[in-house]
Amino acid sequence: MTVRRGAWAAISDLFTAVPADATPPPRPVPAPTDPDATFATRLSAHLLRRPGRLVAACLATVVGPAVVAQAIDTRPAARVQASEASDGEVPVPVPGDRETWLPLARRAATTCPGLSPAVLVAIAHVESSLGLQPTASSAGAVGPMQFLPATWAAYGVDGNGDGLTDVMNPIDAVHGAARLLCANGGGDSDRLASALWNYNHSDDYVRQVIGLARLLPVAG
Repeated sequence: MTVRRGAWAAISDLFTAVPADATPPPRPVPAPTDPDATFATRLSAHLLRRPGRLVAACLATVVGPAVVAQAIDTRPAARVQASEASDGEVPVPVPGDRETWLPLARRAATTCPGLSPAVLVAIAHVESSLGLQPTASSAGAVGPMQFLPATWAAYGVDGNGDGLTDVMNPIDAVHGAARLLCANGGGDSDRLASALWNYNHSDDYVRQVIGLARLLPVAG
């Protein structure tokens, strides 16, 4: 069978011919010469492709300054307070921060030769979680070192030199604890357990304080 040349040409055009009105490929947009403009262009395109990051970027512009201002001083509050104290003065320890209780314990322990500062820190740990719970106990003991009113009246100390013996003041309380322990032989390692029992009439308490004191990295 003979097929006319015009028919073959039409069939061939279905597979190989390119339409005359085909849309030409988009011409590339020349990169801006300004570096700032280049960065802005890339950033805009990046954020538009990721709407979630666009929202995050907007939030950062609102909360960012406050976050940065808060992060300027990265020292813990305890370190800031300690650094602001005058030379030779033991600052008021920060509740719950053992590092700020150590200088106070060392100072108070010097009033009782042989008494380890670790024992004073351990008592503060057990009695009030280092001043976090200084409220009255069921027995009526109060303050960070948990003194009964009658015991404080007998052994209270003005540890910070302000003219007061304040059972709620950690500096006074730790010095008072050192005085009470010392009066019961706390400066002698062989009598320490007995001194702690006189501080709190409980064998479990004595074991807990001594065990914790052995774990504390406190020299002296």
